[in-house]
Amino acid sequence: MTRVPIPVDCTDGFNEAYYARPEMLLDPGARQACSAWSFVDEQVRDRFAADLRGDLDSGAWDARFGALRQLPFYEGSLVAVRSVSA
Repeated sequence: MTRVPIPVDCTDGFNEAYYARPEMLLDPGARQACSAWSFVDEQVRDRFAADLRGDLDSGAWDARFGALRQLPFYEGSLVAVRSVSA
């Protein structure tokens, strides 16, 4: 397994691609592009968006996670798995 760094301008549309751009997750289309959101109740999606909007507007998100906006790459859960025959 090899960790795959996610660039700040990644356009693939999975959750970690927005590590430095949480505002993107306020767009229902951006959330819909990530299959994990299909398992989440509409009420939960609405609450998430409202909470995120509030945290962004108040500065709470940046106070807690703002350093992520400065990272050119993020090493999260994305990995490449390769099998080599013996």
